[in-house]
Amino acid sequence: MKRIKLPSYLMRTKWFLILIAIIFLIIFGRTVNSPALTKTAIVLGAGIDYNEEDGKFIVTAQSVLMASSSSDSSGQTSYVTYTSEGDTIAAALDDISRKMGLLASLAHCNVLFVSQSVLKLDHMQLIYPLTGMYALPEHAILVTGEKSPKELLALKIGTTVSAPYFLQLAFSTKEGTNGMIRTNVKDFLARSLSRSEATAIPYITVKKLEDQPIDQTGEQKDNYEFALNDALVFNHGKSEIVKGDLAEALSLFLTSETYGALNYKSKNGETVEFRILNKDVECKANGRSVSAKMELTVELLDVQFVQSDDILTGADEIIKNAADALAQKLTQSLTQLYELSKSMQIDFLGLQAKAYQSVGRTLERNCLDTLSFTPEVTLRVKETA
Repeated sequence: MKRIKLPSYLMRTKWFLILIAIIFLIIFGRTVNSPALTKTAIVLGAGIDYNEEDGKFIVTAQSVLMASSSSDSSGQTSYVTYTSEGDTIAAALDDISRKMGLLASLAHCNVLFVSQSVLKLDHMQLIYPLTGMYALPEHAILVTGEKSPKELLALKIGTTVSAPYFLQLAFSTKEGTNGMIRTNVKDFLARSLSRSEATAIPYITVKKLEDQPIDQTGEQKDNYEFALNDALVFNHGKSEIVKGDLAEALSLFLTSETYGALNYKSKNGETVEFRILNKDVECKANGRSVSAKMELTVELLDVQFVQSDDILTGADEIIKNAADALAQKLTQSLTQLYELSKSMQIDFLGLQAKAYQSVGRTLERNCLDTLSFTPEVTLRVKETA
């Protein structure tokens, strides 16, 4: 059989057509039917509550509206909050869209307020409609609090009238942590669907400002401040609020990126403040024995009430002793967290998931009591000029 040889120009034409087809598929194959910006409401923050009595979801969305002034080039920003109920989250959000006259989009929503009743539900079914149909970012932070999501969203904060906008800034800044947990949607699902089936999210407490802010129109009323130092640890059926030193140690252990400062105060009142530069957490399991090593690189930030005639630096023995004492305190806090997790049967440290990697499928569920946990924290003080 004689082989047919195509002319060179036909070969070039063939490859040219294949290239055109590939470009066409790349460009138009990824095209989706997205609404125009003029028809979309930009939602800064969303809240989800669940009424266990009637089985209804209460969904709240706060959107931002930009309006330009006709007299000058300055613009005015206003925040509008809508709430609706529905048998599903999607039904409530669709009703909010009808109230707004715009399509509610969560593509710019970086904070998701949830109630503790919502956390008892199926977490996958909770998150999927938000990320799948309404484009909620995977890096959106989940928060809960002493008030309902609807109430938290409606509060005016001293630095801004929008609670979601304040939280976006608070969770994105590299300044103080003091126990502030940063748990995004992706981490929330990964931990809740893991062998441990537990995680932690920020627990917000609210306090009315004693000194109300003043602007050009006079004193403003009903402004509040958020305290973000506590955490809610939970699985599908149980929950507990962690506060103080335990919340700070938990934040250091769980949060991938940690910023801010650590404070050590001795029995004599000597106070040393360190700024966190870097953190490395290594957690391993050997059978049912789980060990965790946390190394913090810090620099000296401030010293008060320390008897010394010299200007202290990170190289001084008294500073290194304070760092060692603080490391020991953090180690004790992690041990207390482990004991709390056993007593509450909430594996928020993720020990069962870590042991499962070592033991395998023979590891039974709810085996937290059979595990051992050995934490070790070290603080390395960076010497600066």
